[in-house]
Amino acid sequence: MSHATTKNYLIDCAPKQIKLYGNKGLKPEAATHVIEFPGGAIELSRTSAGNYWTHIIVNRDFVLPGDVEGIEAAYGEIVGSRLDYEFPIHPNVVEVPDAEHLRQIAILVKPTARKM
Repeated sequence: MSHATTKNYLIDCAPKQIKLYGNKGLKPEAATHVIEFPGGAIELSRTSAGNYWTHIIVNRDFVLPGDVEGIEAAYGEIVGSRLDYEFPIHPNVVEVPDAEHLRQIAILVKPTARKM
């Protein structure tokens, strides 16, 4: 597949699991995967450096009228949030500051060898 491909799924049509290998020789994969649900979406995008941007997107902008599915079918309202830190951060579970006003949160993940 081309590096500029996107796989976009509605939540009810998404596979149970999407496994990415990060190795074009092993299995070609789309550069971006998006799963939409009413009021939001989850996106995973591979960078040219082999890292992955992960995004949680909340629809705070507009809703399309009619029989629409996916992110624009509803506004997204954040009613809870948390960040889970590895031990020994105290407290290791904390709320996201001002989460009710978020539009998107993103984390860049670099695949590395397993810790021993």
